[in-house]
Amino acid sequence: MSLKLTSNYNYILVELSTGMDYWEIMEAISKLFSMPASKNKNDIWTFRSAQMKMSYADLYEIKDFAIKLCPKDTESTKTAIVAESGIQQCLATLYSDICKDLPREIRVFSDFNSAKEWTIT
Repeated sequence: MSLKLTSNYNYILVELSTGMDYWEIMEAISKLFSMPASKNKNDIWTFRSAQMKMSYADLYEIKDFAIKLCPKDTESTKTAIVAESGIQQCLATLYSDICKDLPREIRVFSDFNSAKEWTIT
């Protein structure tokens, strides 16, 4: 697994490996929210095409973990998810639906440029 987080001028880019799994997502959340920049920058997550090693039930645990680690004084309000494959788009959409009650808006995109445009506006 290779996980890469990059703080750009307007957003934080979270790049997960091909075939990422539940544990890599949990690690990414932990690393993202430990970055001082996460308090004032929105984030873009990119998922590369490949089989995802996680289940529907994992999405609720990911949400709970993100709530627990998200800084309370955050100014960031958007998370964009770029998903290439159909199963990734389905899981990402389910996750955004599960997270509707959070103060952070989560949207799913099929291309990076659209996600970036939405994130920085």
